[in-house]
Amino acid sequence: MYKKILIPVDDQEQSYAAVRVAGMMAACDKAGITLFHVRKPPMEVVTDIVTKDKLFELPLQDQDRRMFEKCMGILSMFGIEPKVKLTVTENVAAEILKECGTGAYDVIVMGHRGRKALKQLMLGSVANGVLTESKCPVIMVHVPKPGE
Repeated sequence: MYKKILIPVDDQEQSYAAVRVAGMMAACDKAGITLFHVRKPPMEVVTDIVTKDKLFELPLQDQDRRMFEKCMGILSMFGIEPKVKLTVTENVAAEILKECGTGAYDVIVMGHRGRKALKQLMLGSVANGVLTESKCPVIMVHVPKPGE
């Protein structure tokens, strides 16, 4: 069904849950996956697409490296070697949407924190911005907080 899956990731449990869901989807559909991380400035702006072998040539911060390693470890359980893309910009949702368009992805799979509606309305949300503006399907993976 899906051939190209975009997974926006950060170092949060909801992102890792989205990676697991997308891994299952990709294994069933033999789809390709791109892990996409948007880091906010102030760091030199870098945009690169790499495979696993070239991951460590990127100017990654330690946290980025650990996050990508964890995501790649999850996907390796499904026999998937993803592409990795890192960019630096202020507007995370807009950058995810831009990547989706230029990369011609079939679906975006992303996690969300599940904020209360009022808090989300006041603070905004990357997930909400992507969901409302995306031209392709978006699958949201919710990770309940302990006690929910």
